[in-house]
Amino acid sequence: MLGITTTANRPVDRYRTAGLIAAFWTLEALYSAAQVVYRTSWSEKPWAWSEALRSEFCYAWLGACLTPAILWLARRYPIDRRQGLGRVAIHLGAATVFATVMKLQWDVTNGKITPYWISKGVSLERLMQSVVQAYDLGFVLYWGILLAILAAVFYGRYQQSRLESAQLQTELVQAQLQALRAQLDPHFLFNTLHGVSELVHSDPVAAERMIAGLSELLRRSLDTAALPAVPLREELAFLEIFLDIERTRFEDRLDVRFDIAPETEDALVPGMILQPLVENAIRHGIGGRIGGGAVTVRARMSGALTEATATVVLTVLDDGDGLPARAPREGIGLRSVRGRLERLHGAESRFTLEATPHGTEARIEIPYRQSPPGAFRHPEPERVIAHVSD
Repeated sequence: MLGITTTANRPVDRYRTAGLIAAFWTLEALYSAAQVVYRTSWSEKPWAWSEALRSEFCYAWLGACLTPAILWLARRYPIDRRQGLGRVAIHLGAATVFATVMKLQWDVTNGKITPYWISKGVSLERLMQSVVQAYDLGFVLYWGILLAILAAVFYGRYQQSRLESAQLQTELVQAQLQALRAQLDPHFLFNTLHGVSELVHSDPVAAERMIAGLSELLRRSLDTAALPAVPLREELAFLEIFLDIERTRFEDRLDVRFDIAPETEDALVPGMILQPLVENAIRHGIGGRIGGGAVTVRARMSGALTEATATVVLTVLDDGDGLPARAPREGIGLRSVRGRLERLHGAESRFTLEATPHGTEARIEIPYRQSPPGAFRHPEPERVIAHVSD
């Protein structure tokens, strides 16, 4: 604003600055002309509008021509704490020069009143007497313009600091999310490789299938590594490939069911948010049982289907033995879930892990945000996700 801009915006901002200067001095001229006409309307020699406008516009447009000099002085000698008194003295002198030039120019161009120093001859004393009569107006105008410039500069700095602060905060959150994801990826990879190692000698064909699935998982994970959130349908496709690997390990002992409300499939959720919960349910809920068990993944919408009020509720339930009486310390997967929810949604999100009469339920609640149409499309995995009712 007012010429204090970056290089990229200078052409546009110069026109804006010129427009603001012209508008200010035009309004000043109109106001002063109206004041002159009103004050002289009851005198013996009232001023006509044409005379007042010509006189005041001569004064105002000289001020407009001198305003770029005030802009330059404001940039060259800004008033700050370190050099405050010296800079104030410079601007006091500049204001005096401004007021003097403005008044003497008006004396010559007003066309209505012949100044004393012109009719009686030029002298320093007469010039000073004429300038003193209107010194306060020029002085106030100079400092008004200067303070407006300084206010614009300080406001611009404030806005820039806010922008930089917001950018730093965003970068910090992204770094924290990437750190949590960096913890989760090796954890998931090592667990899957451990499952492959269990089958590589006893069932090479199954081990080969697991390796192929792992390759697809890693590809999808890399594709979305830089994204804070993905559509739920993409998360479910990722989860289905992971479950194919787990089914190879557990064979008929693992039954996974999906109960997904169609309106939730376009909702944005943190990437790899369901996989740690399902892995936790399989490992700690039913992994140690001889007969295996079932895991159900649900997605529901709570509230009206608008981004302002709706909430996406994701649950992972198992029919295992429930939580132990003494809760164990959370592992990397659950800590990652909590951390990413907190950084992405803060107090608007909720994550709970609690026992139910039939096992354990992990529950996530996040605000509904819709993904852009057609975004994040990957080829669907071979296995088809089945939607089942309650």
